Amino acid sequence: MLLLPGVVHPSEQADFARLAEPNGRAGSGVGKRGATVNDADVTTANDPAERARIRAAESRIEFAVSGAFTILVAGTLAYVHNLFVDIVPLARLWTWTGLVLIAIAVLVAIPLAVVLRKPSDAEIMAVWSPLGKFAAILFDTAVGASVWLLLPYASEPLRLLMVVFYAACVSGQVISTAESLGTIVFAVVSIFGSAALFFVMTPGPYSTGLALFLVAFGALMIGVAATLKVAIRSAIAARLAAEAISLDLAAALDAATEARRAKTRFIAAATHDLRQPLQAAALFFNRIAARQPAGGDATVVNARLAFAEAAGLLDQLLEHLRLDGGMIKPNVGKTSLADILPRVCAEVAEIAAVSGFAISRASCGAAVAADPTLLVRILRNLLHNAMRHSRGTRILVGARRRGASIRIYVVDNGRGVLAAQAATLFDDIKPIGADPIGHKGVGLGLPSSRRMAELMGGSVGIDAAWRHGAAFYCELPMTKAD
Repeated sequence: MLLLPGVVHPSEQADFARLAEPNGRAGSGVGKRGATVNDADVTTANDPAERARIRAAESRIEFAVSGAFTILVAGTLAYVHNLFVDIVPLARLWTWTGLVLIAIAVLVAIPLAVVLRKPSDAEIMAVWSPLGKFAAILFDTAVGASVWLLLPYASEPLRLLMVVFYAACVSGQVISTAESLGTIVFAVVSIFGSAALFFVMTPGPYSTGLALFLVAFGALMIGVAATLKVAIRSAIAARLAAEAISLDLAAALDAATEARRAKTRFIAAATHDLRQPLQAAALFFNRIAARQPAGGDATVVNARLAFAEAAGLLDQLLEHLRLDGGMIKPNVGKTSLADILPRVCAEVAEIAAVSGFAISRASCGAAVAADPTLLVRILRNLLHNAMRHSRGTRILVGARRRGASIRIYVVDNGRGVLAAQAATLFDDIKPIGADPIGHKGVGLGLPSSRRMAELMGGSVGIDAAWRHGAAFYCELPMTKAD
């Protein structure tokens, strides 16, 4: 047990003993842009600039895919050349191979130029996209020409192999250039149409079946390309909309952060300006009060309390704003409660005497992981809260161990806290009742204390097991004592 006999009134030892019970049984005293694909589609339909962005994005994707596809096809075309080198006249074979090489060179050069130049969306649409379509048509023409230049010399098995090659070329083009439905149709007509016509004109055991297969497969490829075009365009539109929303949110966040910082600076300056006349008024009042007969009266006491409360409220307001602005950075280290508790009690002793409170504390030699400055602020806030709102006469300050943590308690003998109030007691700027001289409080101290404790890896709360008054606590990780 960490609560040790100290400067605690004998009648209060039993109260702290209950805090140290393992189960803590003491009764209960408290109880802008479219964010969806559909919206993006509507925006696209009505905004030419947005359509240009989407199509330029599609073209960039297609350039990247078609460049990789062309390198793969180049190896296949070299294999086809070797298949026919012994059976096709060389002039005819090299005519076809030269046409294919030109098409491949163009298909590789255009994506490479786009990567190196990084053209704008407008340049993509005006120059590079038409060039890409021209390159695709040139490639389809070269592949389609093989039907008339090479197939007449091929055996039946070789013709079947060429059909597989044609299917691969058209399928690859559907994947890499689905956005350009016109070039897909041209590829199907120039390659599959030519091959189907060749098989119809060249009787053989598989000619009719191959012709029908090519026609059906070509129609399927056109349908797949149309479906892919819609899916890709919708995906790109959604991505661009998400990027736009992200930029808008980032800009809004920056604006909100700057506005919050400006508010913090303004109120900090106002707080400083308000504190000066307040301090001057308190000084003048104390000089006048010193001339009164010994003992004074309740008016003097309440006036001094009001000055102290006003100064404390300004401090809490500034503290709350600094927390909002992320300006408080804890320097957590080993902090001895034997140094902190006497210091805090001494700091509030004067206002406690004016408020009619007797403060007692239990000695504690434990150490916690905390920022000493923030811990002092938290305990000071808890003490001020008790003096303002408890309507009691005594406050106990002590601590007890809970596993690997230490709970530092501020316990009063006042009216307690209702369970309905306890649930929202630490909400920001929450009215929590009247103070000893009848003024309503806005509860800045408790929310600020909670946030400061969380910055240090701890917590602030109210012990529901306390029966006589209210028991607020700050719980922090314990460290080993020296």
